[in-house]
Amino acid sequence: MQAFHSTSLATYRRPFGAVCEGEQVTLSIAVWDDDVTSCILRLWIEGDGEKNLSMQRVQRPTYTGEVGPQVVDTHSGGFESAASSEVPADAALFSVSFVPETTGIVWYRFDITASDGAVWKYGAREGWVTGVGAFTFGDPPSFQLTVYTPRSIRPVWYEEGIAYQIFPDRFARGADWHGRAERALEKSRKGPKRELVEDWDRAPKYVRDENGRILKWDFYGGNLEGITEKLKYLQRLGITIIYLNPIFEAASNHRYDTADYLSIDPILGDEESFKVLCREAQARGISIILDGVFNHTGADSRYFNRDGNYADVGACQGKSSPYADWFTLAEDGSYASWWGVDDLPDVNETSDSFRNFICGEDGVVRRWIRAGARGWRLDVADELSDGFLAEIHKAAVSERSDAVVIGEVWEDASNKRAYGELKRYFADDELDGTMNYPLRSGVLKYLRGEISASELSHRLEELRENYPKRAFFSSLNLMGSHDRARIMTILSGAPYSRTAPAETQEFPLSSDERGLGKSRLWAACVIQMTMPGVPCVYYGDELGLEGNRDPYNRATMPWGQADDGVRGASRPGDKDCTAIYRNSIALRKVLPVLTSGEFEPFAPNDDVFGFWRYNGTREQHADVLHDPDERICVLINRSLSNVQNIHVPVAPGMLVSDIITGQVLETKNGAVDVFMWPLGTVVLHIHRPHRLQRPMQRGMGILAHITSLPQRPGEAFSAKTKKTSHAGTIGAHAHDFVDWLEEAGQKYWQILPINPTDEFGSPYAGLSAFAGNAELLDGGADGALARFEALAHNTFFRYQYQEFCKKNAFWLEPYAAFRALKDHFGTAVCWQEWPEEYKTYTPELVARAGVREGAERRRRIQFMFEREWHELKEYAHKHGVRIIGDMPMFVSADSADVWAHPEIFDLDADGYPSSQPGIPPDSFAPQGQLWGNPVYKWDVLKQQEYAWWLQRFERSFDLYDFTRLDHFIGFTSFYDVQSGHAASEGSDVFGPGLDLFRVAFQHFGALPLIAEDLGSITPAVRALLAETGIPGMSVAVFSNQDPRERFEANLETIVYTSTHDTPTLAGYLKRHFIYPDNEDAWCDGSADEKTHEAFERVLKNVLTLPNDVAVIPLQDILELDDSARMNVPGTVEGNWAWRCPSGMLTSAVAEKLRALAKHVAR
Repeated sequence: MQAFHSTSLATYRRPFGAVCEGEQVTLSIAVWDDDVTSCILRLWIEGDGEKNLSMQRVQRPTYTGEVGPQVVDTHSGGFESAASSEVPADAALFSVSFVPETTGIVWYRFDITASDGAVWKYGAREGWVTGVGAFTFGDPPSFQLTVYTPRSIRPVWYEEGIAYQIFPDRFARGADWHGRAERALEKSRKGPKRELVEDWDRAPKYVRDENGRILKWDFYGGNLEGITEKLKYLQRLGITIIYLNPIFEAASNHRYDTADYLSIDPILGDEESFKVLCREAQARGISIILDGVFNHTGADSRYFNRDGNYADVGACQGKSSPYADWFTLAEDGSYASWWGVDDLPDVNETSDSFRNFICGEDGVVRRWIRAGARGWRLDVADELSDGFLAEIHKAAVSERSDAVVIGEVWEDASNKRAYGELKRYFADDELDGTMNYPLRSGVLKYLRGEISASELSHRLEELRENYPKRAFFSSLNLMGSHDRARIMTILSGAPYSRTAPAETQEFPLSSDERGLGKSRLWAACVIQMTMPGVPCVYYGDELGLEGNRDPYNRATMPWGQADDGVRGASRPGDKDCTAIYRNSIALRKVLPVLTSGEFEPFAPNDDVFGFWRYNGTREQHADVLHDPDERICVLINRSLSNVQNIHVPVAPGMLVSDIITGQVLETKNGAVDVFMWPLGTVVLHIHRPHRLQRPMQRGMGILAHITSLPQRPGEAFSAKTKKTSHAGTIGAHAHDFVDWLEEAGQKYWQILPINPTDEFGSPYAGLSAFAGNAELLDGGADGALARFEALAHNTFFRYQYQEFCKKNAFWLEPYAAFRALKDHFGTAVCWQEWPEEYKTYTPELVARAGVREGAERRRRIQFMFEREWHELKEYAHKHGVRIIGDMPMFVSADSADVWAHPEIFDLDADGYPSSQPGIPPDSFAPQGQLWGNPVYKWDVLKQQEYAWWLQRFERSFDLYDFTRLDHFIGFTSFYDVQSGHAASEGSDVFGPGLDLFRVAFQHFGALPLIAEDLGSITPAVRALLAETGIPGMSVAVFSNQDPRERFEANLETIVYTSTHDTPTLAGYLKRHFIYPDNEDAWCDGSADEKTHEAFERVLKNVLTLPNDVAVIPLQDILELDDSARMNVPGTVEGNWAWRCPSGMLTSAVAEKLRALAKHVAR
């Protein structure tokens, strides 16, 4: 006889995983190779005895739930589809349904009676309670089914958060640290000495007596004020939750020996310090979780008072103490303590007095939530009774309905037994989640080669099945901790003798060991940040701290700061580690499915571990080959030497990109083959072709700004103004260019921003993000006003003007007033220097005398710009040309936008930028770059539902057919530098990510956007592009290869030869290949056969790519070198001035382009 049952597959168990109380469960088993007479499901419920249910033979379902989402070539380490596929079609399927009558665990196995009367017993495999079972001699282990009561109000702030654990004494010193610490430590106290360490960088150590007892506690002066001062750092790291190790008064520096639950340790601060921390953290979107030590107190506490350091009569002083029944003391003076540690006397939790003290209306739990905390992490939760845990949870949610309670449990918390009793953490309202030590242990052992990928997959799948979904998704997913060696040390591969506690500080990791540690750290972080649950970073891991177990894993934070005379100097951290954490955190923030999507692990082989993340249930996504929904597939190759080729199934019509490398994978025969280097990581984004983006018709286009358009032959001056025209306009020049584009067979015309420019002529900086640049009009502003006056008598014209003013009032009124005041005070005077009464925009200001006339003038200019621009746009459409516009990421500090909407920008009290975006130092700009713009307050914009950005999008979508978003990386994160600081002193700040584009999609529908994703592109940027479908840019002159020989581009990008910010293609070829040693030749304007031949090869390589859209700058069409370059980033002089010479856009050039476009089917 053979049989098959799997807890993971819908054919054999429905629903998947843990079930709610009262939810029907169906269990089935397939049997073959015997004419079975009966099958009994044996249930055993903890505390409720055994029940036997007869199973009925049923018809096998037509769906194939066995073909679960998995890597096709996975072996049995995946989801057992190999074993499931061996079940013959004619196997008998026995099934029974029942409704669990109580919460807790239902254990089950099968008794199958064979044709000869023998009873075969089928249960779980030894050591497991989920997965595929087996026959055994004797009673087999049982399968587990968890039954629970769901929580009515979920702590979404926690479930969607990213946590950061702080050991308070070692994180940061506040400005008051020294005086506060000295005052606290100068008090006479019996017991171990307490000493203040002045040198922040001194390695921690313990001084012990011959029995191992601590003789001296070192304190480094870290405190709550220091944490408050570093909240901006944490916010910029992406942290939304701070988990604090104990902060209440205690004798030790770790404070797990609580001396007073109602007082903050005076070295750390006071209650007001805590409230300030909570308020300031909440203002930055960060919540605080406290560490509750309720199983024991300190022997040196006001409750026990063994050393007599408190005036209170402690339990140690006798039965007259109000705390006498809190502890268990023998007649001889001995007492129960935590694991025999006499410094930590056990609390008698049956004491009504103690339980009320902790859980009462004014008890510890509610008091500190009332003070600002949002939850508790419970130390040694398995030492607390179910009843006490339930009371703690009830107290927390009574004070705050979305409070969270997390337990320290080191094993599978669903079936944890403590002191002989099965714990009920998840069955009822006890714990919302637990610290995910099983994940930590499994991942680190897998990466170190101590367990296989299959073992890790089984471990995590068992947790997913055993935990209620919300408990699994509320697991605190730690990798580092105050109780374990630093993750860098563990992952470094150093032999134990090199990392033994006594030698850790004396023999730090070698550069090779740290190199291996960092490579593995990236893999660990990718897993941590893409898994379900709440990722938790242990302080300093993001700066590469190393060290073995306590005390070496509790070294001070390496801030890398100079001595400010208050806090002292500190050593620098490892920026590579910071980049690892920040990039992996950014990935999680961009992809919502990583927070809420279903999870399914697998193992293609012993070295490669992977998992799927997708929305919906496993039943809905039973067959990846026929499921068109988007999903994420994470793959990790832990091998140090072997490359891997992994076969991943993909539904028809889906596209696949690796958001770590940016590679787009080709789908063949319903799958993609993924190549992985040793220690390689892959995050596949599998998606439909159309997401949030508006598709672009296949075609070819020209990049040429309006100012670069040539004069008409013989044109010397404007007939109206009698002024020489120094740049192209949207009038005759633009219409002529559209005619030429049509003649050349071009479908797109890409331009630069058409907003007012700054004093250097940059279209990326100016007085408004909404207004049109009057200099682009024939005759400029004066010419526009003259045309307005000539038409003003027309009734319909006046009606159109009024409607324009109404429709665009959001930006037009502030802009008109702003320009009127600029005219009054002088263009060189920024608005921050205006008289106080004009520094704040109000609608009434526009009607004020001295403003009203100037504002009306600006309205009329803008109306004429609008009118003439739309005439051009309509003309282009009639000739088969679509216009691609451009939107700068940031706006100017001296602009109508900042003046009218200061609340959405980070400004100081005078209206100047408090910080500014830029670029850190690199090989191109050794000092870095500062751009001078104010940065957005994205939290405020989100609260306003991105109203300003939606207005900006609406304006852009009205002006252009498609809009290129400059500096697209800024939507995921941007480099921010505080005012007055050098570019080298900045840090990255998160942008709005996917949220902004989802809101825009809901408002506008498909988004006609293009992403400028050039330069240093992170996995988060690639993830945002994959989620939105917005096409990026692939530019030949940015290629890592020689573009003369080959040019490869992501299929979901627009291809370019060069851009306005790069050398021209001819200039690039001269610079790198033709005349690399002759700088003068790069921009001498000459043409030669070598450059022409190389140019033609690159152009062919670009245009023959399968990408739908190709755009060629006008300078490249004309084969001009860097003498015609439009802009050199990082410089302000001499840019934006190039204009195509008259007579160069000939019919011959047009005919060549038309033939080229036709040849490449564009």
